[in-house]
Amino acid sequence: MSWNASVLSSVSSDTEPTVLITFDSAKYIFNVGENTTRAFLQSRRNWKKTRGVFLTSVGTQRASGLPGLLMTFADSGLTSLNIAGPAGLLHFMAVMRKYTYRENLTVNPIEIPISRLLDESPDDIPIYKDEHISVFALPVSAEIQSQEASGSVTLSHSETSVDNRRSGKRKRSPSPAALPLQEFISHPDFDPTTLVGKMAQDWLRYIVRTMFPGSAAKPVVSSAKIEHVSQPSGFNCPLPSLPIFNQRATLAYAVVGPRVRGKFDVKRAEVLGLKAGPLRARVARGETVVVMGEDGVERSVGPSDVVGPSEVPGVVLILDAPSTAHIPSLVKGFESGAFSKYWGKGLEKKDHALRVVFHLCGNDVFEHEQYKAFMKGFEDDVHHIVASRDHVPDPITFTSAAFNQLRLNHLDSDIFPVPKYSLEAKKTFNSTDLPSNTDCMRAHTMIHIRPPRPPLRDPEAEANDLFHPAPSVEEATVPDAIGKDVTVVTLGTGSAIPSKYRNVSGTLLCTPGAGYILMDAGEGTWGQLSRNYGAVVWDVLRGLKCIFISHIHGDHHIGLAKILAMRQLLDPPPEEPLYLISNRMVFLYLRDYNALEELGFSEDARARVIPILSEEIHWRNKGRGGRNHGDQDQKGSRLAAEALCKTLRLQKINTVDVEHRARCHGLIIKHLDGWSVVFSGDTVPTQKLVQAGAGATLLIHEATMANDQVEMAHAKMHSTFGQAIDIGKSMNAQNILLTHFSARYPKMPPSVSERQAGDPVVAFAFDHANIKIGDMWKMDAYARAIEQSFIDIADIDGEETELIEAVHVDIS
Repeated sequence: MSWNASVLSSVSSDTEPTVLITFDSAKYIFNVGENTTRAFLQSRRNWKKTRGVFLTSVGTQRASGLPGLLMTFADSGLTSLNIAGPAGLLHFMAVMRKYTYRENLTVNPIEIPISRLLDESPDDIPIYKDEHISVFALPVSAEIQSQEASGSVTLSHSETSVDNRRSGKRKRSPSPAALPLQEFISHPDFDPTTLVGKMAQDWLRYIVRTMFPGSAAKPVVSSAKIEHVSQPSGFNCPLPSLPIFNQRATLAYAVVGPRVRGKFDVKRAEVLGLKAGPLRARVARGETVVVMGEDGVERSVGPSDVVGPSEVPGVVLILDAPSTAHIPSLVKGFESGAFSKYWGKGLEKKDHALRVVFHLCGNDVFEHEQYKAFMKGFEDDVHHIVASRDHVPDPITFTSAAFNQLRLNHLDSDIFPVPKYSLEAKKTFNSTDLPSNTDCMRAHTMIHIRPPRPPLRDPEAEANDLFHPAPSVEEATVPDAIGKDVTVVTLGTGSAIPSKYRNVSGTLLCTPGAGYILMDAGEGTWGQLSRNYGAVVWDVLRGLKCIFISHIHGDHHIGLAKILAMRQLLDPPPEEPLYLISNRMVFLYLRDYNALEELGFSEDARARVIPILSEEIHWRNKGRGGRNHGDQDQKGSRLAAEALCKTLRLQKINTVDVEHRARCHGLIIKHLDGWSVVFSGDTVPTQKLVQAGAGATLLIHEATMANDQVEMAHAKMHSTFGQAIDIGKSMNAQNILLTHFSARYPKMPPSVSERQAGDPVVAFAFDHANIKIGDMWKMDAYARAIEQSFIDIADIDGEETELIEAVHVDIS
């Protein structure tokens, strides 16, 4: 039985480390940071046969790619999945409840206590086990002055978590009707925020079962009707408060492979009289039989007589030390307890063969003397793969899209800048202080565990990388227009799911001298920003004054939490707040998430987020709009919008309700200098947008479908290319930028009709285009050259990955 460990993605500007364990009939994924789905697409490796996802921590760094990956799994036919992670996992999954639903998928969450139980050590029991692997977990805490100061306690759900871990198989909870929880749910005044302890955990599990009921045999893809799912009472309420625990704690994992039976000794069997046939087959299965030897003597022959010694199982370790404060706890966990068998030298007898250790190191960890001494404590033949941001190069991750950008850069280096990357690490390995088999973590590195082989790069991935071998590139009169220097950076121009060439929705608007506005933030938006701006991305983040999220569908906001979490790292903290415009469902999701990881909603947050409800700044509102909830978000929205306008020198900023399957808004931005930008959100053609955005300098409109797919576009509540252009003409827009293309068009969308005199300028958006409004006419002029570039790349790159039809389901 052959199996291997490989690196799907490493630490980079747009990815975090993801490790795969692969057998012929099964795959296991360790950590799913942002862009994990897109990394699969780029690598041309598939996720089929995935049985489990294991998280070392819950939060934006290690798990923010999970919702997108779950939806992709389900849409590609996966029907069941185990997800293991530390305390907070259930809360993390329940946070996704309004935008992650798949009827054909069953998810078994395995939440592992981060504090050791009093009566047993959790690392003695596999948290997951099947015929291929046994997975053991070691809690790693951030050492501080006292246990009380860390807030680390054993959670009340620990017993049920351990029960689930013993078999590694789903332990079915009683039906909701049999639970005391059902009595609370059925009460007309049911409030989930009042639940505590086991009742709160049962509620979170109930939510996860609602999200992934596994009640359909296959994914439902329908263009004829909208899918709506009934929701239980309390579904729209905030989640119960999290128990107090050490949110900085992580898990280390030991993955133990199968014990392979020894070889059958045919010659020895024949000497003992065990001939080929049924008796030999029984012995091969582990039975003892009686045979007549050549000497006429009867004897018992068992497996020990004719089968060689079994092969000890191979072991892979995944260690996560986000800070130097985690090192003492990690080292202590290997000095004693079940994990101590993997550490130390000169052990006479082993029941395993440790092959490789993956080290996920935070700032300063890899250079810490205690950590280097810890690494040197393993046997000399163990391979060490290190992910440390300062010690790992930052090559391009999505090389197909970057190679296309490189070609377009020859056309116009201003509009199509080459993504920022580095083939050199900031710091080099000091090999004298490290084990001899130490290397930095690089994507597409594979280590064969059985049969054992040293790490090597996937030759197919090397051959498919057309970007890095390509030569570097060096670098008309612009019509005078109001707002000509306003720049649009199209970070993600696809819809529903990412592709090799297009990420999901994200558009950045740069107002000269004032700051940035981000309109939608699909998964991977932070990585797209990092690739576009390089080291100055932190200045862009500091200058980000407003984020607008049009609606609750995941491809428009899954990347938002990552951006808000990164903003908390700014040092010194930003002097001005970030204004976030969206609807109540998005703020409910973010506040639930904020209980796990600071995003800016706490009173003492380093970088505050100021909410602005979309309904409250509707373009027709004279006073407060929408239903009167009387909460602080509603009361403060209009004042916050006024403060935002002063910050960005805007005349006004308003929303307009558009027509989509979920409640959705477009955005109207009008500047004091006279220019205006209209952002459509997801919508069918609507006169509301025409009226609200009349005379726009630039209309950014979704164009999901081609002109021959009008019926499908209407069924999915999207627009065709032609419909989007007609909306622009109706509002007398000067420029139209089409974006949000279906995965049917991963490269160049179909051509539209020729422009007539007096028509607005029409341009197609591409990831990483940096377009000044004054240069929009160039995109129109370049259209045929861009189309030819994609045709050429299709010839070089081969066929596109098979399309996965994405499904949007509204839980309402």
